Amino acid sequence: MEEERKLTEEEFVLQAIKKLRKEPFRGIHSVYSGFNEAFRKYFGTNPVEATSRLAAEGKLETRPFKGGAMLFLPGEAPKRPSADEIIQLILESGDRSLSEEEFVIEGIKKLRREPYKGIHSVFSGFNDAFRKHFNKDPIELTSKMASAGKIEIIPLRSGKGVMLYLPGEGPRGKKTDEALKKILG
Repeated sequence: MEEERKLTEEEFVLQAIKKLRKEPFRGIHSVYSGFNEAFRKYFGTNPVEATSRLAAEGKLETRPFKGGAMLFLPGEAPKRPSADEIIQLILESGDRSLSEEEFVIEGIKKLRREPYKGIHSVFSGFNDAFRKHFNKDPIELTSKMASAGKIEIIPLRSGKGVMLYLPGEGPRGKKTDEALKKILG
């Protein structure tokens, strides 16, 4: 009996995207869809290396996503606004220029998407827009603003970026409320 022809990595990835995605979504999550494990089992190699290479060759598109990455067919990934577009969006509130702190506050207000109250400093495009507009690193300023209580910063386990919130809008867990009750009586 003839052995079935093995798919190439590109064929496997494209077929996986087409067959594993669920409507109305255009992409698949590399981990939660089962793709990474299926790829490892089929090829015995690291799927991240293969998908990174295929993305660099333009044969698929990837977007970082919590716990892994989203994989899309070419041309189907959501478009990210450019740093210039984000700057325009933040500045559209008036004709005067904004201070660095005002830019941060307006950035959080304009870039967050319902129902979320905060923005991811990297994935929202905020950091790139701040760097381009002020020619400075936003981390130092946002850290100072958080220390002064002007914004809230929640670090992420991934280590890539942070969540930025307006004061009082960061997530509050039960432990926070319980700790406050114990501390305050």
